[in-house]
Amino acid sequence: MFPILCIYLTGCGEYFSPKVSEICSTHPNLCSDLNSDSWCRSEKAEIVNHRYRHREPLTAKQQYRLLILFEDYRACITKAAGIEHIKYREKESDRMKGVITAKRELKRLARATKNDPNPYLSYYHWSRFSDDNALQRFMNANRTGKLNTPDLLVALATIEVKHDLNQTRKTLYRALSLYENDDGIDTEVFPTLVTISLEQEKYARAYVWSIVAEEYDALIEGNDRTAWAKRFNLDTDKLEDVADEVIDALEDGSFNATNLGLHKI
Repeated sequence: MFPILCIYLTGCGEYFSPKVSEICSTHPNLCSDLNSDSWCRSEKAEIVNHRYRHREPLTAKQQYRLLILFEDYRACITKAAGIEHIKYREKESDRMKGVITAKRELKRLARATKNDPNPYLSYYHWSRFSDDNALQRFMNANRTGKLNTPDLLVALATIEVKHDLNQTRKTLYRALSLYENDDGIDTEVFPTLVTISLEQEKYARAYVWSIVAEEYDALIEGNDRTAWAKRFNLDTDKLEDVADEVIDALEDGSFNATNLGLHKI
C-alpha cells in the first residue's frame, strides 16, 4: 500500500529524497530563514522537504499544505522562542528568526490565496479569517460535487453542524466511507457522531459510536454509555456487535452506514 500511496501523492522519486541535512547543505536558501538548532525538528523538516519537492509556482493544494505546515511550525517555534537560554543568547535570536519567518510566510501565502476558488483554500480563509466570500466559494464547491475527499467533507460538517444535524451525520458517514483504511482517519469524527446522536436522542447509536471513539482513543467528555444503557434499556450485546462491525469496516476501508444498519438503531 505505501509504495502506491507514495506514487499517488508525490511520485516515486520523492520517496528517495535526500535527508534534510543534505538539502540544507546543497540548498541553503531553503533552510536559512528557519531556526538552526534542534527545536521543532519535525516541523522544520516538513517545511524544508516541501520546499525541496515543490518549487514555485505552487499549486493550490501545495499552497494549502504549506500554510498548514507553517501554522504547525509557528506554534512550535513560538513556544521555543519563549524559553530563555541563559548561556547562549544567540539561540534565542535564532528561534525568533523562525517565528518571524513563520508569520511572514503565513501572511504572504494568505494574501496570495485570498480569492482562490480551490475548496481547501476557501475553507482555510473561512475558518481562519471568517471570510464570507471564501465560505460562499466553499459551499459552491459542495453544490458542484467538488468536495470529494474525507478532509473536505469533515470541513463541510463543521459548517453544517450549526444548522442541520441530519445532514451533518450524512456528511460524516460519507467522509468515513472514503477512507481506504483507518490510517490517518480523523478521529474527531467519532465524538461528533456521539454528540449528534445524543442531541437527537438516538441513544443506541450514541452507544455504538462511543465504543468506536474509545477504540480510536478519541476522548468524549461525559462519556458514560453504561448509564445510557441502563436508563434506556439498550441491548448492549447487539450494539457491541454493531460497533465491532463498524470498526472492522473502518479498518479495511469498506465503511457503509446503510449496509451496517446504522439507520436502524
